[in-house]
Amino acid sequence: MVPRWVLGVIAVGVVVAALDVVVFLVAHDGTPPAQARSARSANLVAVIDANSNRVVERLHVGESPTYVVAGYGGAWVLNKGDGTLTHIDANKRRVLETTPLDVTPTDLTLGDGGVWLVGRQRSDVTHPLEFARLERIDPRTGRVDRRLETQIGASVIAAGGNALWSTGFLPNHTRGAARSDVHTGAMRRVDIEIYGDLITANDRAAYWVGSAASRVARVSTRTGRLTSSLPLATDASLAAGHVPPNPTDVAVGGGALWISAIDGSVLRVDPNLHGIVATIPTCRNALALAYGAGAVWVACGEATVVRVDPKTDRAGPPIAVGALPRGIAASGNAVWVTLN
Repeated sequence: MVPRWVLGVIAVGVVVAALDVVVFLVAHDGTPPAQARSARSANLVAVIDANSNRVVERLHVGESPTYVVAGYGGAWVLNKGDGTLTHIDANKRRVLETTPLDVTPTDLTLGDGGVWLVGRQRSDVTHPLEFARLERIDPRTGRVDRRLETQIGASVIAAGGNALWSTGFLPNHTRGAARSDVHTGAMRRVDIEIYGDLITANDRAAYWVGSAASRVARVSTRTGRLTSSLPLATDASLAAGHVPPNPTDVAVGGGALWISAIDGSVLRVDPNLHGIVATIPTCRNALALAYGAGAVWVACGEATVVRVDPKTDRAGPPIAVGALPRGIAASGNAVWVTLN
């Protein structure tokens, strides 16, 4: 999965090209040439059995699969190359259908009874950047059952507490965070005091991570107010010449907040942001991570996935997936990894 910080600092039209540049650089920095070539042509989803830590299935999806979410008995893959969404039956591990989308999506998330997409309507060339559409797909039918026009201009979203939380262009071209009602699409700004370009949420809190600022902010989903903020690098460590972490993804689960960094480390953070509990080395380049199936799963630039045991905060041996991973999700006893 391409680090989502790219999406927050470049306009949406430039992001599409920038994503491939980042993947190319990571592949050639941390992946052998043969694997890098495979990554550019795979268009696959690898399925890892969470009990055996082995790849048990490879499924063909659309062109250039990026983000993936899993739950409600399925997995959904966003295919950037052809603008489609692939629905996979999680139990039978087979593709049900790949359907074209009526938006140019920049992200997807799971929650509030369905799979949510965010993007601009393909035919919309007149509205400014803050106009975006939120669409919910019913996991039972695979069809869009809710369309919300909203002025959040979101590029990344997360679902939690009966709301969608996002970062994007607010009215007047102001970059910032917002909360959207999942029923009406009504949006209101959320003051998080940072520019957070990585987001995750559960029913209690929404979290924004600023990759450039190396800081995380927590907002209560009940009140919509900022409750705490935490720097990911202390003044003492910076004074000692240590480089602050460059976050690439964030997930919440197992009583902790998990943040991956480009140097291959995973930060375990107290969910109330009382401090960093552990720094866990996993691989050379951590591109994305997910929590599920009782563990933290890290997609790495070496064409591998690494399992982190939340009970011991230790990383297991790398699981070869055969191509460069761009997205990862975990649910039930399966881990889903998009491969390019």
